[in-house]
Amino acid sequence: MAKYSSNKTTVNASCSEVYNFMSDFNNFEKLMPPQVHNWESDTDKCSFKIEGLSNFSMKIINKKENNRISIASFGNNPVDYYLDVFFEPVDDNSCKVLIEFDAELNSFMRMMADKPLKNFVNMLAEKLKELYQ
Repeated sequence: MAKYSSNKTTVNASCSEVYNFMSDFNNFEKLMPPQVHNWESDTDKCSFKIEGLSNFSMKIINKKENNRISIASFGNNPVDYYLDVFFEPVDDNSCKVLIEFDAELNSFMRMMADKPLKNFVNMLAEKLKELYQ
């Protein structure tokens, strides 16, 4: 299992507000890079295509209010993966967010995916921060 962690990012909103935003996949499209197309979502699951790659689907599998959201791949994905979003309160108006992506990658895929996946989790955290500036 290959693990990629974002930088811990401070978001200018309460943990409750950020947790509620991230608990609904209809909001996730705002965090996706321009290479993501064919976005479809409901509250608990989404599917999309990454330009030049494949189709992906994921669903929320566990939530711990204002603390953690766990997401897993489902359906026909090129790899099995998990995405966890952790929330840590700073004060009433801000929280720290950490995003971790775990994927089942063979050594060849890991070499190719290391940098893009590290950039992906950092980009998600930064876009989330930008939404609340």
